Amino acid sequence: MRESALPRGLAAGLWLMGGLVVAAVTAPLLATDLPWIERGPDGLGSPALRGYLGLGPDRAGGVAERVVLRAPIPYHPARQDFDAHLEAPSGRHWLGTDGLGRDLAARTLHGARVSLVVGLLAALLALAVGLPLGALAGYAGGWWDAAVSRLVETMLCFPTLLLALAILATGWQAWLPDVLRIGLVLGLTGWIPVTRYLRAEFLKLRGSDLLAAARATGAGHLRIVLRHLLPSALAPVLVTAAFAVAGAIVLEAALSFLGLGVAEPTATWGRLLREARDHVDRAWWLALFPGIALFLTVLTCNLIGEGVRDLLDPRSRR
Repeated sequence: MRESALPRGLAAGLWLMGGLVVAAVTAPLLATDLPWIERGPDGLGSPALRGYLGLGPDRAGGVAERVVLRAPIPYHPARQDFDAHLEAPSGRHWLGTDGLGRDLAARTLHGARVSLVVGLLAALLALAVGLPLGALAGYAGGWWDAAVSRLVETMLCFPTLLLALAILATGWQAWLPDVLRIGLVLGLTGWIPVTRYLRAEFLKLRGSDLLAAARATGAGHLRIVLRHLLPSALAPVLVTAAFAVAGAIVLEAALSFLGLGVAEPTATWGRLLREARDHVDRAWWLALFPGIALFLTVLTCNLIGEGVRDLLDPRSRR
């Protein structure tokens, strides 16, 4: 049997990530109290699609006469229904409701948007900070290597969550939207592994024939780094970036659980777990389903990271 082009873990991770991204992007359409299709005096209209595109949920033609098609989860994540207080999973509410009667399926689905955006933003920022520092330390060496290494060692003295809390406490980023603020803080605390791996790869390549040949052709320092060293050293950095997304998602959930993440009424998995703490003795579904969503997302990122490692280093395949 011919070997698959992609490692199994990477293929599974990409499929799962694709499903998560689609669910997150389409969450305002999949979980909304606005009808997908309704018939008004002027014909058919789609309030849900108009709201998703930012055109306003106005009905085409004024007051609706009849709803033709509703969303699969016909509830807004912030809609409260005290008559459905702590309702168990059923055909009406697939994953049950919380203490304010809000549909848990809608809130869990919308929570994926925050987690993925924060995770990707934090990983990109970690790359933006870690790549230049790691390249500078590994290529220049000497005083630059010592300065970057001491900075990394200083940052490693503090737990990541504690460091993120300290940065949030300064308040200089308070003017940003909550999602960007959390992603920025987590990116500023997540660049250390990228720097360390890239520095190690550059140190390994600095005495290689590749660097000697590039210098013999008259290439400058910037060209050597960007065209020759960086592509050869990027494999472990990409693996680290995939794991950084998972780490940022977990940290965002931890901050939201502590009440320092994205503010209400935006739904996040950490906030859902925080709310579940008050009803864990009689509403098991409040902690189970957001926990499963968080677990699957982190597992997906780890599968992608391990799959990229196997793809770029065939020796690591079993």
